[in-house]
Amino acid sequence: MKKQFNATNHTGIDTNSAPFVFVDYLAFTFQFNDLRHCHKADLSSLIYAPMPSYRLELQQKLEKNLTRKAELEQRFKDMTVQALHDRLKAFCVDVLGFNMSAWRDKGLNGYENSCHLHVKGSSEHLGFVALGGNNGTCYIQIEGNGCKHLFSHTDFFRLHWWLTEIICVTRLSRIDLAVDDFHSLFNRAYAKKAFNDDAFRTSEYGRSPNGGERLITEPSGKVVNESFEVGSRQSTVYWRIYNKAAQQGLDIDWFRNEVELKKVSVDVLKNITGYFAGLCAYSVSIVSSESFSVVSLKKKASLDMHSRIKWARRQVGKTLVDIAVYFQGDLEKTFGMLMPKEKIDDGDTFGKVSVPDSYKLILDEILKG
Repeated sequence: MKKQFNATNHTGIDTNSAPFVFVDYLAFTFQFNDLRHCHKADLSSLIYAPMPSYRLELQQKLEKNLTRKAELEQRFKDMTVQALHDRLKAFCVDVLGFNMSAWRDKGLNGYENSCHLHVKGSSEHLGFVALGGNNGTCYIQIEGNGCKHLFSHTDFFRLHWWLTEIICVTRLSRIDLAVDDFHSLFNRAYAKKAFNDDAFRTSEYGRSPNGGERLITEPSGKVVNESFEVGSRQSTVYWRIYNKAAQQGLDIDWFRNEVELKKVSVDVLKNITGYFAGLCAYSVSIVSSESFSVVSLKKKASLDMHSRIKWARRQVGKTLVDIAVYFQGDLEKTFGMLMPKEKIDDGDTFGKVSVPDSYKLILDEILKG
């Protein structure tokens, strides 16, 4: 049985000195169409142009000239897409602090097209934006130097608010949390010892992650490549402890402890230091902080339902109110009319919330039409 890992490292120095945790990579996706909500955010009247209104701009024309219906509907779709593209550019500038390059006419991660992110006046690549396909989503990827600029432009609170409240992001595709060590306290040897003590386990159950070290030196003894890795690039939690100085060709002590997290709750942005500390015994030996846990398994179902309710309120809230008023506040009739036919026919699915026979007949007539 493996002994418990001690937060005091093999040098005898207390490692609980709370080194600085930072974000070294960030990627997320969202529904491209959700950019239509940007006008509800700060500085909206100055930055985000209004979305085209089908009802105001086209409805009268459709009534007067039905032969042009397809043409006018296509025009409205084109106007909407252009407005969303304009809002995407404004979002990148206002919220993230980046400018978008011209579209590369080249795909990325399964998307049909992509462009670079850079800072105004510089051509340095800092990330990507990708669009096209993938169920109408937009993908944004911000890399190491890009993250430095991102969090000099904004703070974690504002970014979290924008992602959750405006463009409805619930999970990050990937986020890398890192700690730099300039005293060789948390180096390859320390990581190897921690691994042998089973300190990278993220839960009491299941198998321990795989791990291994790499050391490449010149005949003179100079280190060319040095690292210890736990997990794999396909893992949801993947650790890289590597000699950053050797990678950069510098003659100093500089090790980076970096953990790559995939499909993690966006709430990690609320407290990256606490989340890092709460990952495992190894991470808490580096960072002394109260553990911060995001979505627990017990809360996942309720949060998923909350997300659905929030979406429904935005999409059809006014329509639901109109229908409820029409039925004089009878919610059973209101929701009964809206239930999919295949669910209505399933007598056990909704229990008391079912549709009276008379309304089933009305619904059938509507569906036939």
